[in-house]
Formats: sequence, C-alpha cells, structure tokens
Amino acid sequence: MIDKIIYGLVVDNSIDSADVEAYKFGLEVTILKAFHYVSYITVALCMKKFIEFVIIFVVLYVFRRNTGGFHAKTRIGCYLFSCAVIFLSLFATELNFSWRGAVILSILDIIVLLVLSPVQNSNRNLDIEDIVCFRHRLRILSGIFLVVYIVTIILGTESIIALYTIGLTMDTILTILGKLQSINQS
Repeated sequence: MIDKIIYGLVVDNSIDSADVEAYKFGLEVTILKAFHYVSYITVALCMKKFIEFVIIFVVLYVFRRNTGGFHAKTRIGCYLFSCAVIFLSLFATELNFSWRGAVILSILDIIVLLVLSPVQNSNRNLDIEDIVCFRHRLRILSGIFLVVYIVTIILGTESIIALYTIGLTMDTILTILGKLQSINQS
C-alpha cells in the first residue's frame, strides 16, 4: 500500500524519485502512529474511560517526549507494549488512593525523572547537547506540571489529580525500564 502511494506521488511528480525512501519511511511511521492512536482510543472506549484516557495520555505523552524510556525491539512488540501501557493506566483509575498520596507519588516521580532523564536507547542516540536540551525542557515541564497540579488541588478536583499522577507514574516506570534496558545493552 505504501509503495503504491509513493509510486503514485512519483508518477504525478509530487515528489522526487531520489526522495522515495524518506517518504516511504515517513508515511509508514505516520500510518503506524495513527494505528496506535486508534487502538488506544478503542481500548479507552471499550473500558468506558475516554476522558480519563485523554488526561492520562496527555501527561504521559508530553513527559515521554522529553524523558525517553523503554522501547520494544519490534514494531509488533512496540504496539502490544504501548497498548498494554494504556490499558494498565486506565485500569489504575480503579485504584483508590488519596490525593495526598498522589501528590507524594508525583513528587517522587518528578525527582526520579529529573535524575534519570533523558534515557538513550537504540532508537534515540543523544549527544551532550541533546541531553542538556531535554533536561532543560524537563525542568520547565516539571514546573508547569506542578503549577497545574497545585491549581487543580485548589479547585478541589482531586479525581483529576489521580489521573495526572497515573500518567506521570507510567512515564516514570517507562523511564526506569528504559534505563535498565540501556544498561543491559551496554
């Protein structure tokens, strides 16, 4: 399917034939990402937790872009693992914990993330400049997260605090797993 689309673009002179491999890769990644997101939404809808999914996913996604973490070795492994992460995150919404416990866990999560991040892996080789950039972005993101967290507490919406915490904790777990994976690969 990808080859047919790319070939059609070459025939139409929409892309240069020298750039075919780059376009194939880009289109393949886009289709795979779309498939992942549709699957996540399907899981959330089946669990009747779409709003919870959106909040958890936003926190998880934004932090994960800056922390790195565990990556499966195959595309199917990545797909299954990421769907399991979404399922477990939504399942965790059934746990009852106090907002004070959530605050303590979130503070511990941020400390762990600031110490361990960013995590390198075979998909993400970082030089010193990248590390400095990701750490700087993570500090800013952590500050913004804490402000939003405090405002949410002040507004008295503790149920949202639990969702923030689940997203952040899931990223922390993935970061720790990624660090262990990195150590094992070296």
